[in-house]
Amino acid sequence: MEIKYYYIVMSQKEMLQNQVLEEIVRERANYYISKKKPLDFWITISPNFLEDKEYEKIKETNFYNQQKKDISYKIEKKEENFYGALISLDAEFINWIKLRLGYFENIDEEIKKGTYISDGIHGVLSWKKEEKISPLKSRKNYLHPDIVVKNYKKALEIYYSNSFVKN
Repeated sequence: MEIKYYYIVMSQKEMLQNQVLEEIVRERANYYISKKKPLDFWITISPNFLEDKEYEKIKETNFYNQQKKDISYKIEKKEENFYGALISLDAEFINWIKLRLGYFENIDEEIKKGTYISDGIHGVLSWKKEEKISPLKSRKNYLHPDIVVKNYKKALEIYYSNSFVKN
């Protein structure tokens, strides 16, 4: 049996700091929980499916070229890419999200060069249950260094401000 997963991909920075997306996902999760409905959407950080050869064409998109500084990072002379994905079994939900957040290029179609602003990419994944690796699998603890530094800096500020107040 084949399962279709619909997705949008954004930079990790944009995905994790986008208040509109956070509110939508939180409200949808609360609705599903209140109705005892199983979740049919997931947020993944650095999803493994983007490492497949067919996704190398991401680097040709306006999205990648416009947001390269928020996606690409050199680590020990190797270029790493930091994406986030919202994946769902519900195509209408993904289409609605795209309309709310901006313009998303279709990775399954020919990439159109232009001067338009692109907030990410979207597409469809087909997965067969007999395949061992789930399309929801991601590289754990693989956050963009700028996100880690920002969170670490905030933690240090809180720690030191509390330390000085006590003395």
